[in-house]
Amino acid sequence: MYSESFRIFVREGLDKYFIGTGNPNAKILFIGKESAIAPTDTVGRNWYLKNATEWKCHLDNDTEECYSYTVDENHPLRKNWGKNTWSKYQLLSDYIWNKQTEKYRVEFLQSIFTTEINDSPAKTTSAANKSGLNERKLLFKNSTFIQEFPVIVLACSDYIKNNSETREIDEIFNVVYDGDEKGKYWFNKTNWFFTHHNPDKSKLVIHTRQLSADVSNEMLKIMGEVIRQHLIKTEKF
Repeated sequence: MYSESFRIFVREGLDKYFIGTGNPNAKILFIGKESAIAPTDTVGRNWYLKNATEWKCHLDNDTEECYSYTVDENHPLRKNWGKNTWSKYQLLSDYIWNKQTEKYRVEFLQSIFTTEINDSPAKTTSAANKSGLNERKLLFKNSTFIQEFPVIVLACSDYIKNNSETREIDEIFNVVYDGDEKGKYWFNKTNWFFTHHNPDKSKLVIHTRQLSADVSNEMLKIMGEVIRQHLIKTEKF
């Protein structure tokens, strides 16, 4: 049920780092900023800290997470549905797979795995401890599991950089920016994404903003089509 690379990622993460959630056999990886969990949210914190241990239980018992569920009135995601990250992930997934969006329904975890670039949960970005970012980036660079995904969406804004001085995305994921003519998708200063590919074009890495709040549906639709076409071309769809 699970690849050896994922088993290694989980085994080495026990009591060390957050694994993620979703389907580890998926073709798409979403990497966000950090889990939006407040210091006072004991339930959320407990879930986060037990993540690796629970994955180890799934591996030992050949079981899997719940990949689809309804966000009912008592669910913490319900209040900000349409603005929070989970609902934006769902919408992007629906665009990728050309599915009709169902309000208050999470299904994207069936075909996508998600994790965070910052292993320090916080309610807001400004309150987050970012001291472990470089260690986390090194983990991703050296992880066969992370590197195997044919599509990676870095929805973490300036937590990772590709600029004239620093080429973190290129170095960590062994890709090159497609150039402004082909790889720059600019809608406005708060809605943008850039595409990168490895030498044989088998891997697509998209760098974009955190997918929440005022993220444009138009941007998500075009991003979804870019991902869809890559999966079709590489026969991963």
